[in-house]
Amino acid sequence: MGQDIFLFQLNENPPIHKNFIYGLQWFMIAIPNVVIFSALCGSALGLNPASQIAFSQRLLIATVLMTLLQSLGGHRYPLLEGPSSALLLSFIILAPYGLSAIEGGMLVGGIFLILIGALKCFRWLSPLFTPNVVGVILVLVALSLLPFLYPLLIGMSKGHPHGDLAISGSSLLIVFFVSFLSHWSRGFLQTVSMLAGIVLGLIFFLIQDGISFTLVKEASWFALPSPFLGVWPSFPLPPLLVILFTYLAVMVNTVGSIQGISEIVGKEGLEDRIHRGIGLTGAGGLAAGLFGVAGLVSYSISPGVVLISRVASRYVLTMAGAIMMGCASIPKLWALLTAIPPSVTASVLFVALASQFMAGISVIMSGREKVERRDYFTVGLPILFGATVSILPKPFFQLFPIPLGSLVSNGLVMGILCSVLLEHLFFRQKKEKH
Repeated sequence: MGQDIFLFQLNENPPIHKNFIYGLQWFMIAIPNVVIFSALCGSALGLNPASQIAFSQRLLIATVLMTLLQSLGGHRYPLLEGPSSALLLSFIILAPYGLSAIEGGMLVGGIFLILIGALKCFRWLSPLFTPNVVGVILVLVALSLLPFLYPLLIGMSKGHPHGDLAISGSSLLIVFFVSFLSHWSRGFLQTVSMLAGIVLGLIFFLIQDGISFTLVKEASWFALPSPFLGVWPSFPLPPLLVILFTYLAVMVNTVGSIQGISEIVGKEGLEDRIHRGIGLTGAGGLAAGLFGVAGLVSYSISPGVVLISRVASRYVLTMAGAIMMGCASIPKLWALLTAIPPSVTASVLFVALASQFMAGISVIMSGREKVERRDYFTVGLPILFGATVSILPKPFFQLFPIPLGSLVSNGLVMGILCSVLLEHLFFRQKKEKH
């Protein structure tokens, strides 16, 4: 993919004022994940309100560390970091064992990935990631996130279990506004089209009196999480095995994210970037174990955000991490930012995922003029299989043994595994084109 489409390249540092706005844009996209994941983990552990706030702060601090380390010394790509959905599922499943056992599992899983990265074990697996496999990953990210996005887009809630027309209407307007601005505007305005969409959404909800600032008024100006660290870890075997298996999925997710963004911003030193990224994802597991929160991963939605904003600089993510650190220690500011309605952020992400979907198609079609017959199976089946897994009812996965259930419920991971098997085993070409 041509690099001339970007206003700022991978290793270019934008001017400070632009860098702050770009970083704020990434941070706005990251907010819902941190809020939602911390709420789900807190509910599973039965935390009281004060403990819930401290948990959110610790998760945000762990995310900050991961973001800074990865953008400056890890994969060094513009990838958003945050809590892993695969590890979230394991966290909830293992909640009856207590936070201590979960922390022990996160520590062991983190060490496991650090060793893989340090010993460069993944180099033997890199030939598996052909254009078909990487393209499937990019497409599947867009499709597998739809079940999480559509309830937000149409305003499903306890009061409106079937959705809300006003919210769905505003979501549609934001989607078209961001798309229009990203395509037709030029220069700086084009690069902040997603942030402009968030501002437009806030105006809609303020007019409708749909934003509550109660938590903002009650929050203090400065406070560190108390307690600052989690409890003392323990290492019972069942939670260790569950989280260790789940970290295999996290590794696949990390590599998929790095492979996906490399197709957009360049592949120079890709193998080393992958190993550094895996190792620091393991370091994120250690941080999660120490802070007593869910483990972290590089998000695969990032290529879509980069394509929409036309800013490929990794230093923008460094700035986003700095903004996160400020919010982690200023509860009032954190409360203000979390007051943004989820449907607004979901609408902006929807546009980014549309770009990512087409980026995946572009990767699959790279170097060829038409779709081959084997692509019907090596590309079509994994995409449908992964998308189907993502929409299956969650109780279905409780029928599997606990270690296996946390893996097979992840549509992205299952789609990647299916793609690799079909591409390299069942429909393997005599001479594969890498």
